Amino acid sequence: MIDREDIDRLKEIFVTRAECDNTVDEINKKLANDMTEFAVIKTKLNAILWGVSVIGAAVIGVLVKMLFER
Repeated sequence: MIDREDIDRLKEIFVTRAECDNTVDEINKKLANDMTEFAVIKTKLNAILWGVSVIGAAVIGVLVKMLFER
């Protein structure tokens, strides 16, 4: 039969459901925060890529114009 000492020993070894739920909730909060940060980074990266694309297109246009003017 399981007595009080066995139950206390099991509590030392295993995680209770409440502790597990708290841990999962903390992890979910951190992941939600990370997803928000990734969305901000993605938006900034898209703006940077757009700017580089515009500059690259202008440089290619100038090089093509210089090539055909000769």
